[in-house]
Amino acid sequence: MDSVHGKMRRNVEGDRLSALPDDLIHKILSFIDIKEAIETSVLSSRWRFIWTSLPYLSFTTEDFSSLPKFSKFVSRVLSHRNNLTEVYSVKLTFRGKVSQVAIKRILNYAFSHNIQQLNVVCLFDNVIEFPLSLFSSQSLKHLSWTMQLDRPRRYHYSSCITSTWELPTLTTLDLHCVTLCVDEADKCIGIFSKCANLKNLRLKEFDIKGSNGFSICHPRLSNLTLENSHYNVKVINVVAPHLQNLNVRFCYAELVISTCVLASLLYKGALPLHISTNSVHSPEKADICVTSPHTAHADQIVCLLQQLHNVKFLSLNLEIVELLSSSVGLHLHQPSPFVNLKSLNIHPERVYWCEEEPPKVAMSTELKRYLLDGSPGAAFTMVLREEILAHKYTTELRVLLEKEKADMAHLDQGKTPVESHKPKVEMKLNSGENIAQIKSCWKNLGVQIEAGNEKANLIISKLQRIEKVLTKLPASKRAKIQPCFSSLCGEAKIAISQITDCMKIQCDENQDRLSFWFHELATKLEPSS
Repeated sequence: MDSVHGKMRRNVEGDRLSALPDDLIHKILSFIDIKEAIETSVLSSRWRFIWTSLPYLSFTTEDFSSLPKFSKFVSRVLSHRNNLTEVYSVKLTFRGKVSQVAIKRILNYAFSHNIQQLNVVCLFDNVIEFPLSLFSSQSLKHLSWTMQLDRPRRYHYSSCITSTWELPTLTTLDLHCVTLCVDEADKCIGIFSKCANLKNLRLKEFDIKGSNGFSICHPRLSNLTLENSHYNVKVINVVAPHLQNLNVRFCYAELVISTCVLASLLYKGALPLHISTNSVHSPEKADICVTSPHTAHADQIVCLLQQLHNVKFLSLNLEIVELLSSSVGLHLHQPSPFVNLKSLNIHPERVYWCEEEPPKVAMSTELKRYLLDGSPGAAFTMVLREEILAHKYTTELRVLLEKEKADMAHLDQGKTPVESHKPKVEMKLNSGENIAQIKSCWKNLGVQIEAGNEKANLIISKLQRIEKVLTKLPASKRAKIQPCFSSLCGEAKIAISQITDCMKIQCDENQDRLSFWFHELATKLEPSS
């Protein structure tokens, strides 16, 4: 009877899924590749042909033992698909040449069916040239192209873009691991200049060939991300009147920016950002992080700060502040350029601490005036390394004390493992066995004492670590953490007292065992009366 009800319940659930509209079923199937989607055709007559109208296609050569088998599968899928249904998106992961027949067929089919999103991952073990002539679409809006080498890559990039793109409706372009092959014409007009509607551009791990720089010229570009450029790239000229958000990470080329409405600048790199700007206004929001600032970079950093004179929300990493505070001759006595500043945040990039290292002057009075005097009402937040470490260490200690508390509660319930090892008086052992029991009992006592000692020492060492960090904090910041530290000290005292009591109990129990076994040993050899 139960099996009948279970079958009925499964049928009802299956009917509920089948009753969903095609659009929703298509959305569900979009999370799997086309090979798995086709396999759902055996579920029922409702599902038999639903894959043929699927607007989301996902192909991968990794599901096939050979490229010919993959090619045959592609031909069957595309020939049986409903030709009247447009293709909204294609996800393609493949190994082999870009020019192979199956890849061309997928792309041509997608472009002829008004594709809007294309996500391609190429798996290679050698550097290849990527012909952009394969791409010709009047409908494509989003393109993501990623090259992945199977073997470790060092200072070379796996695809070479050889000509300008011709994708007039493209709004988002994401390229990962590419070499831009630039001629003098491309350098002037921009390698993506024929993507007239491009709004979002991301270049990650990119190199350049044929020149030492290139241009990005787009009237509608609003978001630009540049990450991990090769050292060959010396200059990037950005002409984008509507550029709003610029994100630069470990890209050391000189950036020449021409824009009017830059709203946000995010930069992270080992060297200071080298930027020349023709902007009417500096960004409203800037987050600048120089991970390894050196004394030689101090003037360049000050120059960058002056370029951000209209910023409203400014974030700097603590290492920059420490460098500028310890440098001399920076002319920080001049009036503060930040007249519109609403918020200044200082945060460390690297969190480390050395007990022998003396406390640093995080921010000099001169630098603080330079940053804040122009906007005395600006909110100011500075997070120190010791502050982060104090929170980290207190959290670790709290977790340790909670665990110890739970272990003690477990023991209080009478589940201590030593209970099962109490000697039974009625046992009759020979003298050799008695000696072995005495040795084992003494060894166990040492192990138990050592375990308790390790727990207590760990708790004490964590308290000492927190205390040393707190002593290096300014009084105002230390006062905020002190109540938490005091509470942990009280909990630690209770925990160590419980550990001590437990060790005493274990010692008493082992003493009883030893007394028993010594008595047994002493009387074992006495002549019977």
